[in-house]
Amino acid sequence: MSKTAKTYLIYAGLGLIPVLLGFILPAKIDGETLHIFTNLFPYPLYMGFALVGYLCFKLNQIRILFSVLLLLGISFLLFNPLTLEPMAITVERLYAVVAISFPLTLAVMFSIRETRPMDIPNFSRLLSSMVPFIVLGYLAARDVPLFRKIVGIKILAIENIFIPQLTLVSLAIFGIVIVLQKDRIVKPFVRVLGITLIPLLSAVWGGLKMHSELMGKYPRLNALVDNYGGLDPAIFKEKAPKGFGFLHDWVESSYPSLPIVAAFTIICAILLHAIFRAYWQRVYIDELTDISNRRALDEQLAHMSGEYAIAMMDIDHFKAFNDTYGHDEGDNVLKLVGGLLNEELGDKVYRYGGEEFCAVFSGVNGEDAYMFVNKVRRKLEERDFYIRKPNSKREQTSASDRKKKKNNGKKVQVTISIGLASPDKQAKTPEEVIKLADQALYKAKKKGRNCVVVWAMENKKTSTTV
Repeated sequence: MSKTAKTYLIYAGLGLIPVLLGFILPAKIDGETLHIFTNLFPYPLYMGFALVGYLCFKLNQIRILFSVLLLLGISFLLFNPLTLEPMAITVERLYAVVAISFPLTLAVMFSIRETRPMDIPNFSRLLSSMVPFIVLGYLAARDVPLFRKIVGIKILAIENIFIPQLTLVSLAIFGIVIVLQKDRIVKPFVRVLGITLIPLLSAVWGGLKMHSELMGKYPRLNALVDNYGGLDPAIFKEKAPKGFGFLHDWVESSYPSLPIVAAFTIICAILLHAIFRAYWQRVYIDELTDISNRRALDEQLAHMSGEYAIAMMDIDHFKAFNDTYGHDEGDNVLKLVGGLLNEELGDKVYRYGGEEFCAVFSGVNGEDAYMFVNKVRRKLEERDFYIRKPNSKREQTSASDRKKKKNNGKKVQVTISIGLASPDKQAKTPEEVIKLADQALYKAKKKGRNCVVVWAMENKKTSTTV
């Protein structure tokens, strides 16, 4: 399993915490006492969302920025659910609007092609993605029968799921957008937004469940909510008629629940980690080959000590290949080599520059490192590479697919030469070891290429060719 897949799995696991809280916590919690806590708690979360938005802006990702600002607005409303009461949007209606509209809004937002970050038409297109919220919010405020019909649509014959079943359609549409997303920078973040729907919708489910149970317990509450619902909770408690103490249960149910607090804490943490990870990739990952770049290598070498080995690798005849087949095919060769190196060596490999790569083996001697790099050399030698036809796209295929698929393009062989060196008394620093590995690489080129030369540190007049 790749590191990215493991990260997504951790995100999903964290997202399930509000679901568990919904089952573990007691059915009735003193909402007023909790509200004292939630009055202060949201502010660090708002700052966290604002920081994510700022970093999105610095990355020139306006669609991601809009989605984070939308989450910020939703968090404010769910932490202050009585804000829209004067507009006749009760807490229950607010939950329904969020559940249905948010996934659909994200689907529209990330279906729009992003142009220049500060382009006015780009902003207008993104604002148009808010149509689901605007339309459903208007219907909720007007309390038209259509809103009740939309919320009450049955897709599955399942009772007591509380969240409007139309939410399933919104989730399916957003799922299709995630799968079809082509932007390699945006796609990871869109997946993360999909994962954040787990805690968000679980918290909404908990809130709707609580309201449904309360309305079932007190049938007269619907009419009384219409009469008193627009009042502030503190005033409501004072003005509630005597003998109607159960109305206080409704007031308490209007405060944000612990699952909502937990949900937005987790959402904010996931988004912060994802955006910092995106920044890390922007700084330390080579965009063409998707492996660590020279800057990452320099920082790694600055902390190297003890036993290690360094391999310098160079693609054979790369300049001639570029001159013959063009730079596009040259880029495809770099992707092929980088992908194979990453597959075999993982985070040990770096793109050094041009067609040259470097691998650092910490805690490994030269003999063991040789086995790793020679295995990579042999695998690349055995890999088929076809020159694609003009205007055709190179498809991502597995090893089994490559064996089955017939390719009418010209078949060429891609090989690498490797120089390997380890530190000793005369070469103590990583910089000195890299120079020796470079000399070994030069010897590999002189000896016919497609081979590994290990620099013999004990006797610098000799080297070993394998």
